[in-house]
Amino acid sequence: MSLPLAGTAMGQNYPNNNVRLIVPFPPAGATDITARLVANQLSKQWGQTVIVENRTGASGVIGSEAVARAPADGYTLLLGTLAGNVMTHLLRDKVPYGRDAFIPITVLGQTPNVLLASSALPVKTLKELIDYAKAHPGKVRYGSAGIGLSGHLGVALFAEEAKIDLIHVPYRGSAPSVEAFSRGEVELTLALVPEAANSMKSTPGVTPIAIAAAKRSDKFPDTPTFAELGYPNIQVYALSGLMVPKGTPQPIVDKIHKDTVIALKDPAVVERMNSLGIDPVGSTPAEFDKLLNDEFARWEPLIRSKGIKAE
Repeated sequence: MSLPLAGTAMGQNYPNNNVRLIVPFPPAGATDITARLVANQLSKQWGQTVIVENRTGASGVIGSEAVARAPADGYTLLLGTLAGNVMTHLLRDKVPYGRDAFIPITVLGQTPNVLLASSALPVKTLKELIDYAKAHPGKVRYGSAGIGLSGHLGVALFAEEAKIDLIHVPYRGSAPSVEAFSRGEVELTLALVPEAANSMKSTPGVTPIAIAAAKRSDKFPDTPTFAELGYPNIQVYALSGLMVPKGTPQPIVDKIHKDTVIALKDPAVVERMNSLGIDPVGSTPAEFDKLLNDEFARWEPLIRSKGIKAE
């Protein structure tokens, strides 16, 4: 059999056994739910069970390392994220796998962030926030889910571009961060759109200031983007995508990509993801790879100049 025919057969015969999808974050979150939605659809297409396995710890490093060390045969997939596959290489001195340890297959979905201001701040717009922060340097606090995560870096980048002095207060997870904002421990937070919507329902006087995305959110149609307000660099998403270990044969990569894109178009998957505030994507491997490299290049100068390190 010639090599092209052998490759075609390899893709056609895959998978002939169960597949593991390792999620390096806790169950029940939006990332985990996305993984399970896609895994369920792939199981139906393939006639083989795609088992979702949560391996948490070290901001995604533990689960990612398990996949990096797995055989490159397409039977161990990784639910990759910007936090686990970009930021970890910028925030940690040592990571047990390289940035090239995985082949990106497709972006599953992305969720934009929105900057919220509490009633403790006498501001309703981004300009008013900037003016207030300049008049009260070092007095305005913003909470985040942890050092080096999107809620931290997004506001830090905005503060640097706006030339204002904001105080970062990290928490251990998005839920504690949102709760602290609701209690009034911090005046600002950059929260994922679903969390922001819930916060506005439960906390009086919260004002959405700006969306950190390329376009406005359907859930916040009257809130402008940072780009509309003169800050086009402030685009911060939570993102998840499928990856496999480096060396996985191309026909298998192609098969996983094709079938995952089909899964992301299933009406039930689209509806559930949209209900969580997640925009289904289904990018090409090349687009996913470029996105990861672009994000690394975008955040590296800020992280290096500020000396930001993982906890």
